[in-house]
Amino acid sequence: MADAPDVTVVVVTYDGAPLLPACLEALAAQRSRWAWQTWVVDNASRDGTAELLRDRYPDVRVLASDRNLGFAGGNNLALREARSPYVVLLNNDAVVQPGWLDGLIDVLEAPGHERVAAVTGKVLLADGIRINSAGGLVDTRGYGSDRGWLEPDDGRYDEPADVFTASGTALALRTAALDEVGHFDDDFFLYYEDVDLCWRLRSRGWSVRYEPRAVVHHAHSATTGGGSELFHFHDLRNRLLCLGKNASTQRWLGEVGRYPLTSLSLVGEALRERRYADVARILRRRGRAMASHLRLLPSTVRKRRAIARAATVPKAELERWLVPHLATARSRIAESPLQ
Repeated sequence: MADAPDVTVVVVTYDGAPLLPACLEALAAQRSRWAWQTWVVDNASRDGTAELLRDRYPDVRVLASDRNLGFAGGNNLALREARSPYVVLLNNDAVVQPGWLDGLIDVLEAPGHERVAAVTGKVLLADGIRINSAGGLVDTRGYGSDRGWLEPDDGRYDEPADVFTASGTALALRTAALDEVGHFDDDFFLYYEDVDLCWRLRSRGWSVRYEPRAVVHHAHSATTGGGSELFHFHDLRNRLLCLGKNASTQRWLGEVGRYPLTSLSLVGEALRERRYADVARILRRRGRAMASHLRLLPSTVRKRRAIARAATVPKAELERWLVPHLATARSRIAESPLQ
């Protein structure tokens, strides 16, 4: 590896020692025309991650945090220090395939792509036959979802495309674009931090691309656990935070107003079905998320104003990207009392 690499690959991990070998060994096997280095951010793991990295991966640079900063803060620890022209984020539960790195960076280096800020590849589920993500979608209620989720990898997503957002699972970023708009929002901790970043990038005239040649296999939610309380809290709250920072006032306040009505609807459904234990869970889960959203409201408004002052693309133009609300997989999980 070169002392001044073209690319810094950042892997954030928290108690992910069982996942790291497959991730890091696939990375080490990459053959690329670009000089690159691997950094691992250890979010205060307690499972022997530090010893694993020291003993088996001495060429990997480790950035150790004294506490769990989440996906947003963990990546920011590296993003604030990286000086390579490009930074690529990779989940610790993802295994890259041959040609992945070149597929991403070639797009950023291509003539005419000087305003491309981010590139995502084809993220397949661990089975290698179904799509996890081919870029990101956001619907009219602010729910983020994966383009192509659970569809077969049968060629339908084999063309490059301009996409509104991209998952942080395996995402290449142009450092100059981050210098302009900032990094992830630490308040998000995890979930929707990638949607928020892409929305902010687009508000400044940058674009986000999907490149199918860059393939990753992803053990979806292996670290955080889909449907866990950790997921629900951040997913519920961060959708509102993201809308508060980036969406039109009508859309944001409309969703804040809809939130208690949805909560009451879910409670009513649980009572009709005599799922009494779910009533307390719904109220506790959704109450915590809304309380946190309100606690962060002053800082959200300050960030919203700063984004609006710096924007070069009107909110209305950006919201043309929003797709109709179709009860996406993400919204079904987020609002389900049964998960």
